[in-house]
Amino acid sequence: MRKPKLLKIFFLSYALISFLHSQNIIDSYLDSDITTTLMGIYADGLRTPRDLDFHKDAARQNELWVINENNTGGRNHGGSTVTYYNAGLDNQLAEYRKDSWSGHFMHTASAIAISENGTFANTLDVQDANNSGGYFTGCTLWDSDTSVYARVHQNDSWLGSHIDMIHQSPYSEGIASAGGNTYWLFDGYHNSIVKYDFGVPHQQGGDDHSDGRVWRHDDLAVNRQPGLSSHLEIDPVSGWLYIADTGNQRILRMDPNSGSIAQNLNPYGETLQGYWRMSGTDWNVVADSDLTYPTGLDIYEDRLLISDYANGDIIIYDIYQDPVVELGRIETGFSNEIMGLKVSPEGDIWFVCSNANELYQITVSVIMLGDVNGDGIYTIMDVVLCAQYVMGLSEMDDDELFRSDANSDGVIDVLDVLLIVDLVID
Repeated sequence: MRKPKLLKIFFLSYALISFLHSQNIIDSYLDSDITTTLMGIYADGLRTPRDLDFHKDAARQNELWVINENNTGGRNHGGSTVTYYNAGLDNQLAEYRKDSWSGHFMHTASAIAISENGTFANTLDVQDANNSGGYFTGCTLWDSDTSVYARVHQNDSWLGSHIDMIHQSPYSEGIASAGGNTYWLFDGYHNSIVKYDFGVPHQQGGDDHSDGRVWRHDDLAVNRQPGLSSHLEIDPVSGWLYIADTGNQRILRMDPNSGSIAQNLNPYGETLQGYWRMSGTDWNVVADSDLTYPTGLDIYEDRLLISDYANGDIIIYDIYQDPVVELGRIETGFSNEIMGLKVSPEGDIWFVCSNANELYQITVSVIMLGDVNGDGIYTIMDVVLCAQYVMGLSEMDDDELFRSDANSDGVIDVLDVLLIVDLVID
């Protein structure tokens, strides 16, 4: 009779371990000690930073790109970037770059997204990138190759190092990579969400946009908040595109594959392969309560993170519940500052303070349940310490008692010992 019971206990222990291992690290920011560390400053080249993104190339892990709205001085006060190599590590290094034609191609830069193919694109929070009173503005495509970006065609007749641009979205406030040379952006002039397909990029510093295609989804009726970014991100699991609808104080999501062509549009100021107005887009409201100016947005596994510019809160949602559930908030205290945020591949939260010209990292001190002695690893000593306590052979302090309760049921017993054994083996 004892053997089936023991097997049942072992089965339960494995189930519980699987459950514990399945928890999203983002949840730990709501119930564990967190540390907010200043990681970038004005001296690095931060000049009204509005957004950031990690490079997608595994060989360039921990390479963080920050985009600046503008730079005091220089040609037309164009935007710029600061790349942090080994971001968050002891050997972190910052590199400032500004293309010679950033006055047009990064005019009032508002957001950045890096594609898995090594390109990156930025949006422009301006009506006309030519400063001529027109509406010639959209998003720009670049090569993240550091031998190309802001290095080639800096002092000749070519248009800097950019590799493409489409000019159909004035006051574009946010951007998300859809893979390859395709991007989604927040069009603050048309109050739309727009897909840009650059096609084959033109020569570095060229101006042939004729293979570009644009699809404008007007159904969502988004609204910009002047001077603030409105970020976007695609959930790689569901495929939904999540949107910070800043001016309407809400979060939306849309099916990027929905909608049909309702009208052929005439592109402004350039020749394109196609420009279409879409209708019948499938979309819904994710959250519209207790939000003032949602700006930053990122997705980590099944968690949606939103930064509220007004109060500095970082809000965490479970997007796989129906309806979406707010799990809690990180109160940073940086009111009227946070413009963009990004979760690193390791689960650290990064954000920029646009007015203070600063970059921050939030890390969490995760308590390892079952690590009885608190040394950061599971060993046989943890098993021994827990077993001795269960048998009444020793006592523990409060921290040891907390870590010994491996299944979090409020009781330290033989099941906790078995769970710790599993952790050691695993």
